[in-house]
Order: sequence, then C-alpha cells, then structure tokens
Amino acid sequence: MSAAAPDPVLVTGATGTVGRMLTAGLAAQGVLPRVMLRPGSESAPPEGGVPVRADADDPASLRAAFSGVRSLFLLTPLGRRQDLRHARLLEAAERAGVEWIVKVSALGADPASPVPVHREHGLSDAALAASGIPHAVLRPNAFMQNTAQWRATIERMGAIRLPMGRSRVSMVDARDVAAAACAALVAPGPGPVAVDLTGPEALSYDEIAAAVSGAAGVPVRYCDVSPEEAAEGMRANGMPDWAIESRLALYATIRAGEAEAVTDGVRMLTGRPPRRLADLLAETGYPL
Repeated sequence: MSAAAPDPVLVTGATGTVGRMLTAGLAAQGVLPRVMLRPGSESAPPEGGVPVRADADDPASLRAAFSGVRSLFLLTPLGRRQDLRHARLLEAAERAGVEWIVKVSALGADPASPVPVHREHGLSDAALAASGIPHAVLRPNAFMQNTAQWRATIERMGAIRLPMGRSRVSMVDARDVAAAACAALVAPGPGPVAVDLTGPEALSYDEIAAAVSGAAGVPVRYCDVSPEEAAEGMRANGMPDWAIESRLALYATIRAGEAEAVTDGVRMLTGRPPRRLADLLAETGYPL
C-alpha cells in the first residue's frame, strides 16, 4: 500500500521574497506547498509549489484554497489595512479546521503603535491569538534584501539617502526568515510562540554603505536627509501617499533606536546563527 499524501501547507505571499524561498524549502523537506495566487495574477508560481487561485475578498475561493489544509503560512504584501486581509484569511482558516499557523509579523508590532505597519501587524497578531489556533508569530527586522531598493539612488548619486540619523539596525537576511518559517511549519511546537528575528549585529548606515560599496565596486556613502527630503524622493518615484506615510513612520522608529536589538531567534528555530550582511553581499554581490 502506498503512503498517504501529506496534507498540504497553504502558503500565502508565495510570490514574494520570503514566500518563494519558503516554498522551495518546504518542497525540499517533502512537505506539499499549496501556493495561493490572486486570480489574474501574472506572477509565476514559485518552484515546488502547487498553485491555487484565491482572493481574500472571495470566501468561495478561500474555501477551495483551504480544503484539506492543516497548516497555514500567513504573509501578505505590504498594503493598506493588512490586518483586515489577515482577518479574512484567519476566518477561512478557522472554518477549514486549520491546526497550525506560522505568521510573519514585524519587529515592533503593537496594536497601539502609531506606525501603520506595526499597528496593523499588532492587530492581526492579536486576532490570531484570539482565534485559539496554535501558532508561531515571527517578527523580523528589516530585510537585508531591501538594500536593493537603493540601487537607483546609488547609481545616480553614489549615496544611500535616508532619514536615519546615527542609528543602527540589526537587519536580517530574508533567507533566514524563510528558514525559520520552514522549521516552524515542518516541526510545529505547542504554540503559541512569538520570536523576534534579527541579524547577528546592529550596523550603522555608514557601515552598511561601506559594505554595499565593497560589493558594488563603487564608492557609496550614507547621507542623513530630512524626512521631508526622503518623502520628496519617494513621491518622485511614484510612491502613493499612504505608503510614504507608512515608510516615514517606520523610519522614525529606526532613527529612534528601536531597531538595534540583536536576538537569538534565528538560531533558536534553525539551529544555526543568522547570516551577516557582509556574507550575503559576498555571495551575491550588489544589487542583491
């Protein structure tokens, strides 16, 4: 008699940086990733995943996506009121009898936070806790891979221009976030648990610029600019006002020193230390 097929893990946010890495990791572990794609999306499904078309605003499509699912990876792209989208996905998970959820939140998540990203994640984290479904919440700091967003400014001005003052940040490699999520999904714990994920060191933006300069092979300096200057640059690049407001609020927390903590969360979940920015740049070069 052949062995029964494993219950699929439903992966949301599957076409993002973490989602693609996670899908590959789950498939390598012999776990079946069912990847949720929006109807009409032209994004290619990640390798190793079985695509299912569903929309958080369409309960019928969610019922089909969650059919037979016992574990859920919950991550959605940055957008307005992520907490409401998460709430609809949690409702679908409860109806389907999902038994384990791993959610990617954010370092600093708090329902009372003035920072939209932190507030919305805090609200959805609280809703997850209230659901009673066993779960793990992963709260990563800024991704190292986000440094690729600075490419245009570096090419044009030879500078990283951000309103960060003299702050430091313990950036985390997205690969480590995916590995932590994979470990939590493959071997569920008793739950609930919340784990902060950071890199192994808190770097100043001068140090980050020096690391990027070495990998890019061109001089790169850090320029501390005002929030107004940063907003002008984002607006010139076509960023909507709500996203500019959200990003400036997040920058303010970094500037205030709220992203400097270094934790052992990656090691706790994966059994190995987190990667350094210098390691990532040495492997991939720049841009990432």
